[in-house]
Amino acid sequence: MNWLLIALVPGITWGFASICDKILVSRFVKDGITAGILTNVFSAVFPLLLLPFWPIHLLPPAPALLIFLAGVIWGWNRLAYMKGISLEEATRVVAIASLSPVVILLGSVAFFGEVLTSTHFASFALILTGVIWISLKKTGKAFHFSPAMLWLLLSVAMFSAATLLLKKTAVDDWWSAVFLINVGFAAGSAPFLAFPRQFSAVRASFSRHAFPLMGMLLLINAFTLAGRAGYFLSVQLGPAALASVLASLQTAFVFILALLLTFFAPSLIKEDYHPGIILGKLGAILLILGGIALLYLG
Repeated sequence: MNWLLIALVPGITWGFASICDKILVSRFVKDGITAGILTNVFSAVFPLLLLPFWPIHLLPPAPALLIFLAGVIWGWNRLAYMKGISLEEATRVVAIASLSPVVILLGSVAFFGEVLTSTHFASFALILTGVIWISLKKTGKAFHFSPAMLWLLLSVAMFSAATLLLKKTAVDDWWSAVFLINVGFAAGSAPFLAFPRQFSAVRASFSRHAFPLMGMLLLINAFTLAGRAGYFLSVQLGPAALASVLASLQTAFVFILALLLTFFAPSLIKEDYHPGIILGKLGAILLILGGIALLYLG
């Protein structure tokens, strides 16, 4: 029961963070890659503020290196994810990212000897069907995949790689590990500020929205830090694929939050609310959640 409660934390907190991510790229930093760089660099700020209350300890060199590398790759995943969310509705982006449990389980089979069952294959079919359904859009008489699709597939691949790296580590000091993950986020993304386009975009964003932008970045990182802590603990204490599955419940939270904001605060987020579109999204999400349930039983 305790593991289940911990594993539910990422889905909830990342759901709120996804809404904040969409607000960030809609109102403050239009370029998704630049927004991802900023959120990753700020990932090291929030844990630093917590150090006087929760000090860290040195970890053994081998797991410390793997955790740091996982943080770097996880940060690169976020660059692709933020580019995707700058091109598409938050609900669709998070739903497409639900492919990660499939990739992680396949990786667990390849590297850790986990065994696939017929239930797993049925769950894969449901998840894939739901992801394809929600990523398709009708333009005229033809259907096209979301413009964010390739970015999100790249994001899924890197997130899965980071998860499998974390599964190879075994440390008891979870706070020091989470701190190191966040350092990896910042270290892997800060060099991109050397590119003139990204540096100019950051400077322009802060010149126009200094205090609101700072507040939004801190809020995003508060949510994501809580999610990373819960995700790291759940991966360490239980099955990596199942931890990813429960984190994917973020899809349902984002759908509900985005719909509420569309009706009650459209200045923040406004998604397509036509009945047919809502029902289509709901159907796709239910398929994905059905796949999640089967994966849990498998």
